[in-house]
Amino acid sequence: MNAAPRNSTIDTTSDDTVAQLLRAAALASPAERAVLEDEIVRRHLGLVKRLVGRYVGRGADREDLIQVASFALVKAIRGFDHSKGEFVPFATVTILGEIKKHFRDACWGVRPPRRIQQLQAGIAKATEHCLQAEARTPGDADLAHDLGADVGEIREALSARSCFSPTSLDQPAHADGRPLGENLSVEESAFDFIENWVTIGPLCEQLDDDERELLRLRFVEDKTQQEIATLIGVSQMQVSRRLAALLQTLREGAEVDTAA
Repeated sequence: MNAAPRNSTIDTTSDDTVAQLLRAAALASPAERAVLEDEIVRRHLGLVKRLVGRYVGRGADREDLIQVASFALVKAIRGFDHSKGEFVPFATVTILGEIKKHFRDACWGVRPPRRIQQLQAGIAKATEHCLQAEARTPGDADLAHDLGADVGEIREALSARSCFSPTSLDQPAHADGRPLGENLSVEESAFDFIENWVTIGPLCEQLDDDERELLRLRFVEDKTQQEIATLIGVSQMQVSRRLAALLQTLREGAEVDTAA
């Protein structure tokens, strides 16, 4: 008699799993029950690997997913009620639920809002259904129609899929091996801004309300001198002179503070 191939998959739909589970539940010895449960786990490792295969390449380590799915299989074994149906469908639902929970709780490199996470789950389900029913990948408009969402929301959820596995700044981006991070530039240093704010902030506190309002309109609201003149009821020339005097006062105060 020829031995079964090492990688063959056991037919878990017609085995005696339910009978084994009933025997395990009836055993008084925890050690004997554990031995029988371990045997059931081994017989269903093929199911675990098939279900994990659906999620490989989505940003989670395959071995981590197998571990999560294996624990879920044990959970299914211990929580199975034979009066509610067959074991394999029950185990499948339990395993898939734990895998999705693992993605939700442990696999986000950058966690998007809950609505985006929920929409991503809906997109995955709708895409799988379309592939099975029509043998094609649905477009953004199709997904929006199926999920009752805007196309913009669909695109936002799709663009956030990389949150599971953000691109590393050390990843080579060119043929010469230069990392991606070397191509990023920052136009303004945050440290320069902080230094300027620490210097100017106390000086602004010494100004009166009208002077601070004039600075706010010009440098926060980014209004022109003519727009400011119209708002406060003076000429553009007066605004220009007052701003020049204020800035000169702040410069002199900053120089004194720095020298001290």
